[in-house]
Amino acid sequence: MRHTVKTILVTGFSPFPGAPVNPTEKLMRRLPKRLGRNRSGACFVFHVLPTTWAGRWQVTEKLRLEIRPDAIVHFGVDGTRRTLNIETRAVNRATRVRPDAEGHSPGRPELGSGQQRARSATLPGRALLRAAGTAGAPAALSTDAGTYLCNATLWDSLGSGIPSIFVHVPSLPRGRRDRRPPFHVIEDAAVRLLQETARRLR
Repeated sequence: MRHTVKTILVTGFSPFPGAPVNPTEKLMRRLPKRLGRNRSGACFVFHVLPTTWAGRWQVTEKLRLEIRPDAIVHFGVDGTRRTLNIETRAVNRATRVRPDAEGHSPGRPELGSGQQRARSATLPGRALLRAAGTAGAPAALSTDAGTYLCNATLWDSLGSGIPSIFVHVPSLPRGRRDRRPPFHVIEDAAVRLLQETARRLR
């Protein structure tokens, strides 16, 4: 019996104010070389999202509609983190004091109308955490995706009904004494996390 190959949309972000170098942009260049399009029993589609509020509809929503993936794994950078954080919740809030890459802020402090205050990630966070840990990456589960575009992107994908999760990675280390994991460790963790996602979809 043949199994239908599942499609997994994997995204990173372009640089933005406060993060002139976004390691997730580099991840989107590196991961296709490690995972290809049809390895690990899944078809991976990689894309760099613009770090803009307008991009939610102009780019990200269009990707979901055009690709119609079976799952979505978003990657983003958080310079305040020292570990890889698997975000298990998105909240209905948007910061209006931090501009995006085009200098704009969201038009309202909520992401959506209605009474829903939070949405839970719909891919298995603990299993993905274990997979990332096998690469030697310091990792943790998190319920705080912030109120910037990382949180908004997860909120939107969860609202689409597609199984989704968001992974925050730390900024790249600066110098020998910086304890943040080097890029190759983050890359290895991302590969194993995505392989586990594909395994869970079979």
